[in-house]
Amino acid sequence: MGSADSPGRLLTQLVDQQAKDQPDRLYCLHPSSQDADCEWRCITFQQLSAAVNRVSWWIDSRLSGRKQQVLAYIGTNDLRYLVFELACMKTGHAALLLSTRNSQAAFHHLLLKTSCSVLVDGSERPQLKKVVDQVEIACSDLGLQRWRMDPVGDVFAASPVTPYPHQENFADIEDRPAIIIHSSGTTGLPKPVTLTHGYLATLDQMQTLPVPQGRESAQLFLRHKGEMRFCHGPLFHFIGIVCVCECIFYKTPFLLSPDRPLTPDLFSRIMATPNPPRWCLIAPFALQDLWSSEKGRQALQGLSAVNFGGAPLSSATGNAISSHFRLQTLMGSSETGYTPTLLCEDPADWACFEWNPAFEHRMEEVSDGLWELVIPRPSSRRYHGIFHTFPHLSEYRTGDLFEPHPTKPHLWRSKGRADDIIVLSNGEKLNPIDAEHHLESHSLVHRAAIFGQDRFQVALLVQPKWDELPETWTPQWLKQALEPLMKDANGLLPAHGQIHHNRVAIASRDRPFALAPKGSLRRRETAQLYEDVINALYSDATGYEGSTRDVEKLQESTMEGIEQWLQETVSRILGGITVDIDVDIVTLGMDSLQVVRLAQVLQDAADRMGQTKQISILWTSAAIYEQATVQRLASTLFRQLGGHLGAEGEKHAVSFWSREHRLTHAIWQQAQSLQLRGKTVLLTGSTGELGSYLLEELLQDPTITHVYCLNRSADAETRQLARFREKRLADGWLVETSRVKFWQADLSQERLGLTEEEYSYLRERVDIIFHNAWMVNFNLPLSSFRSQLEGTGRLLNLIKGSARQAAFHFISSIAAVSGRSTILPETDHIAETLHGPSTVLSQGYAESKYAAEVLCDLVARETQQTIAIHRVGQLGGPADAEAGMWTTRDWFPALVRTSQTMKELPDSIGSIPVDWVPIDVAARSIVQIGCGKHSGRLVSTESNHAEVYHITNPHISHWEPLAQIISQTCSTKIIPLKEWVKNLTNRLSDPNLNEEVLREIPAASLLGFFTSLAESEAKCLHGECIHFTPEGSEKINRGCGAELDSLAVGPQSPGIAGPLD
Repeated sequence: MGSADSPGRLLTQLVDQQAKDQPDRLYCLHPSSQDADCEWRCITFQQLSAAVNRVSWWIDSRLSGRKQQVLAYIGTNDLRYLVFELACMKTGHAALLLSTRNSQAAFHHLLLKTSCSVLVDGSERPQLKKVVDQVEIACSDLGLQRWRMDPVGDVFAASPVTPYPHQENFADIEDRPAIIIHSSGTTGLPKPVTLTHGYLATLDQMQTLPVPQGRESAQLFLRHKGEMRFCHGPLFHFIGIVCVCECIFYKTPFLLSPDRPLTPDLFSRIMATPNPPRWCLIAPFALQDLWSSEKGRQALQGLSAVNFGGAPLSSATGNAISSHFRLQTLMGSSETGYTPTLLCEDPADWACFEWNPAFEHRMEEVSDGLWELVIPRPSSRRYHGIFHTFPHLSEYRTGDLFEPHPTKPHLWRSKGRADDIIVLSNGEKLNPIDAEHHLESHSLVHRAAIFGQDRFQVALLVQPKWDELPETWTPQWLKQALEPLMKDANGLLPAHGQIHHNRVAIASRDRPFALAPKGSLRRRETAQLYEDVINALYSDATGYEGSTRDVEKLQESTMEGIEQWLQETVSRILGGITVDIDVDIVTLGMDSLQVVRLAQVLQDAADRMGQTKQISILWTSAAIYEQATVQRLASTLFRQLGGHLGAEGEKHAVSFWSREHRLTHAIWQQAQSLQLRGKTVLLTGSTGELGSYLLEELLQDPTITHVYCLNRSADAETRQLARFREKRLADGWLVETSRVKFWQADLSQERLGLTEEEYSYLRERVDIIFHNAWMVNFNLPLSSFRSQLEGTGRLLNLIKGSARQAAFHFISSIAAVSGRSTILPETDHIAETLHGPSTVLSQGYAESKYAAEVLCDLVARETQQTIAIHRVGQLGGPADAEAGMWTTRDWFPALVRTSQTMKELPDSIGSIPVDWVPIDVAARSIVQIGCGKHSGRLVSTESNHAEVYHITNPHISHWEPLAQIISQTCSTKIIPLKEWVKNLTNRLSDPNLNEEVLREIPAASLLGFFTSLAESEAKCLHGECIHFTPEGSEKINRGCGAELDSLAVGPQSPGIAGPLD
């Protein structure tokens, strides 16, 4: 249905008219390549028109005159997107623009929903071509044709082309699809969003929308017509689409950024061009990244104005930017187009919205202090894209929430969305609607409401049908009656959104849920109404009214009584599920908070039952992980309460000997499967912390032609790229070259989980293997590392049969030789050789590394191949301050963060020396050793034994000066280590302990480790401390040049500067 006041301007006709009237008028400065050092090519309207005609004839010849088809496009982020869109419009078709981030299921869903018949491949890089290949495979049942788009240089070739006839009138095709995009799919599969010719025309009509006298529009494209614009971001996204369209409507040239991350270096080059951009519409994350560096800030100040939208910008960044040039947020979306706003009179109000009064809208209060933007249908759709997208709506509720400015009545500040999507504290999302509706099908339930925004788990509030309840009902009775339905409801929720029994509460009759007039739940308002109840559900991690009540049930210390009590307790913590006594409780879904809570419950029981026997008992998270089953936990508690030995004595008497037995048995088991008999590189665990730096080092060696990365995850390539960018590593090695390949593998399976063809290829081609993949968890016992040991064995079997006599380099840990018997007689050096089981640190992680070392040595003894063990010491942040920081998951950053919260810093770190190695230096050392960059053999060993290298810092510094710097920086006082551990332990006994508190004291999950540090400090006082200096470390120093020699880690060390800045 055409509008009486339709502007009658079609994009295709505007391009052709402009090409005729002003053929040399600049439309786009286009990158000559996708490299960071590219030049820019001028694309005129005449060249654009010719390219559209060229592609139009190409489409027409392939579709044999068929009209109104849907043609999908995936390609490099260049101007071929626009050319393809306009060519589809000219030939009577619609372009479907697919996000490259979709899953295969999403691709299939979108192509099926839109009846798409053709997939056009405009990829120019291997990674993008792989995405197109996946789409073709996923949609093989749809009869999809795949066409290959010409390279951008050919599309914009100078050769003449006959104009493609296009005589249609705007009024006739106003409601015809022009472009189809899609939603993000946050709530499920993405939904197609059709942009009609009428929708696109609203961008043109914005220039006729009245503005109050003396005011200006917030939309910069209206205020900067003809001035060079900057465009960055995907051209299949709203920001990209409006850019290329507005620049046609308003004859405004733009510079298109290369298809790569917008780094400060790249943006500085862009702003240094002879005709630099003057303004832009940009995503806030890109703006924030640029402003975070001095070079980016300098480049940004070459702009005169910036629009941003789609997400919030931090107040600090926005305030800083707005003091240099005009900054203003915009309101818009794919479905609605723009919601016109005015430029705020005060630049300090850059984050506020002032609606243009000429654009019909209303603000409807949906809860106390929060208002929703509602767009009623006007008499004309001239400015309202939403009523082209959804032509049958009488009004559109945006779902966007705002609060009025406290002092400026016409200004509004965004307060998020009214959507029902719940975002947990770990970033996982869920839609609770289906589960709620299922629960409401119960005859006794009037309303069910699921909450959990910014929480670790969800919680459920049930509003009963009060008049239907029996007189004798109780909340516990009703919860039990709902259990079968709750199990069904959990089937409708993702794994991270399961409702646990201990997170369920019954509403109060005098506090009915807040409902909208149409009867829907007002979730935010109801959450505020029941804030006290919801907080109570999370205040006690066990979820029942105080763990003390349950601990008091433990009246006798018999094995049977403890086992039964503990089984019931664990079941309650896990939400009422059935718990077998011999099943690993961690595998049942017990998270770290619940583990801490179980440790607290056991400690309460032990203190109560053990006080009369004067037994010193300490239960930690590590103890839970070590025992892992109800049977073992009960057995340990039973022995402790028996009074035969103190806790420490029993631990060493029982676990030391059983540990050696377990080690010997595990090694024997793995050795049976080895069947001992004996520059392309295979790397495992490349996406980990050290693995990322190893991969970068390998890829910098020009003599290495291929690197094969084996990882468990199917999306390892995507994760690797994200890791490189997170750590500021050279992601060009991944994006620009094809030397590295990612194969999904399971090292514990036959043929490493690879196909027979892949496995045979590695056996024939690999020269060097770096085995870095290992589970890093210091709480788990040796048995939990079985798959890691199996994987090591299978990799060793691979090299034994390799055609090129592949070398094997195992990344071990210094923990494998950090026991008390490790040092050489009459020296303070640890030998770079294999040791006995008694030298291994008493933890499953160290034991597994030791067992793997022995397996390596067994193979080395029976073959002539090079097998090396790299014992890595404590790794800190990279020496290059620009290459990231010390991972916050490690013990030292956890100590600093916890000390900052506690306002207390330990005066010692026990027997641990400050000899940390920057992670990038460690990776370089390992690669240089493994790839033979040193002259001669670094370590002289007996023949047919595994070589051993210690990747440690030869210079030992001291904790005291570093502690002083941390104390001053974090405003903490310094106290004895033993007292610090005691205070941390006391915090874990706090009845108000919850996940928010735990996030502020990350050292809590490593309490056992810090307790051992305090114990080692006591041993040092009694002369039993080992000052660790690896024998032969000077050889590593020579081999790797002066790097380690220059890193005397201390207060000024670049290896630790990152987390303290």
